[in-house]
Amino acid sequence: MASMVFVIIVPALGVLCVEVKACHSLQRENGLWYYGHAPHGDPRGPFKQAAEAMHSLRQQVVRSDPALSRVPFWSAVAFPFIDFNAMSAEWHPWQIMDSTRFRRQPLASLVVGVLRNARSFLSGQSSAKWFRETNRAPDKQQAAAIARILRPNFEFTEKISDRRARQQADVLRYTGEQFEALDTLENNERVLFTGPAGTGKTVLALEAARRASATGREILLLCFNRLLGRWLSRHPAARDDMVTAGTFHQYLIGLTDVALPQNPADSFWEVNLPEAAVCKLLDGHDDAGRFDLIIADEVQDLLTPAYLDVLDLVLKGGLAAGRWMMFGDFERQVLYGQDRNLAEELMRARLGSFARYSLRVNCRNTPRVATLSHLLGKLNPNYSRVLRPDDRIEPIISYYATPSQQRKELANALVRLHNESFAGDDIVLLSPKAGSRCAAAGLTNAPWAGQLAPFEQAAPGQIRFTTIQSFKGLDSPAIVVTDIEHLTGELFSSLFYVATTRALERLCILVHETAKPHIIEALLAPGQNLKKGDGHAQSCCQS
Repeated sequence: MASMVFVIIVPALGVLCVEVKACHSLQRENGLWYYGHAPHGDPRGPFKQAAEAMHSLRQQVVRSDPALSRVPFWSAVAFPFIDFNAMSAEWHPWQIMDSTRFRRQPLASLVVGVLRNARSFLSGQSSAKWFRETNRAPDKQQAAAIARILRPNFEFTEKISDRRARQQADVLRYTGEQFEALDTLENNERVLFTGPAGTGKTVLALEAARRASATGREILLLCFNRLLGRWLSRHPAARDDMVTAGTFHQYLIGLTDVALPQNPADSFWEVNLPEAAVCKLLDGHDDAGRFDLIIADEVQDLLTPAYLDVLDLVLKGGLAAGRWMMFGDFERQVLYGQDRNLAEELMRARLGSFARYSLRVNCRNTPRVATLSHLLGKLNPNYSRVLRPDDRIEPIISYYATPSQQRKELANALVRLHNESFAGDDIVLLSPKAGSRCAAAGLTNAPWAGQLAPFEQAAPGQIRFTTIQSFKGLDSPAIVVTDIEHLTGELFSSLFYVATTRALERLCILVHETAKPHIIEALLAPGQNLKKGDGHAQSCCQS
């Protein structure tokens, strides 16, 4: 039997507490009330329950605001499924709302009738000298005050620390399903794992390092990007004495003790530094043939003859016969000038025989972010599955015509994220433009002055910004992509794909209005299962 109390505030009449007894049968025996098939009786009964609830609520209201003490409160009992015509000194007949009364009158009329009878009753009671029939309390302001006291507005949000912990646990849990790939290929000495962004390659690389170090192997864990290398080197799995972790070029600098030029040219990184490392290794440096296993993340950026020469010399047995695991995305993340066909030729020529494993399950992004990345980043083939549940929050694409409009849209995006309780270091701003040319660098007016900083200079709590290329391999709860001026050409579609797949929860993209037709065309392309009426297409195209 369902039982509940409703509080109804009627301006100029009073406050009515209605005890609802939704039973289909009712009896009172030896002073006990039995509702429906309930085996145990209730000694109080519904009218006393209603009166007690009413007095309790009135005391709460008067304690909060003594000026409301002259507002009449009364109680009634509703029996929506039965006719109740019993008489007793415990209640007044006009306090009853039963099925017959509900059929004859609307609920509003029944409530008004009870309160009018209550006011008439109070006016004749010597014990209620405080009440005057002419007092039309509560007025509208008093009614609103009573509602605020009894049902105040409130808002609770998840703690930032708790949300971060949940995000990390979710990503690890979904990525953990990918560990089957390591289990399947653990007996293979050389394995190339390929897959698009979000398929867990970096987490798999760390797990492979953890497993190998536990067996006593000495491991070289490398990547290309500086920010990713710093993150890898600080990860608990990489702090084992058996693991040397960081970027490939950091490793070379430590190997060669070469002085870093003030403004090194590309040729320093691509030619001079690896040649110096090869010379050191051929001269008998301790790292020659030192490592039992090489693990390379984002390996598509490391497949050059000069870089492979170094790796060949530091790995026991060399690349063709030694043990290695390489993780790469050869579809949309080749951003540093490498040719995919050349990379394939190099692997065949230098890496010997090896097993391949294709990762196609997205365990990082929400389904809507993954879909947008697939459509606008031209990912083909698409992910086979997206493991994270749909949070029903669409990525937002905003359009601008001028730099000042873009800064305004950027500020609006940051306000939205702030209102959702994202902290400064939950947010990363990504741009294809570096330094002062990106929109984030120009957002210096209040209240953003001092809140944004370049990624590697940012203090805790600040919003960080960097280039899309530099953030490859990493992720963040909220990503804002700026300075997207067009989507034509392989490089720009690859940059767009990399940027959008960094987002764990929220994604906002600022696009120049000249690129709007390309966005709409990609979203509504034939065969993409999106029509103009689809919510996804509509929300993503809004300016």
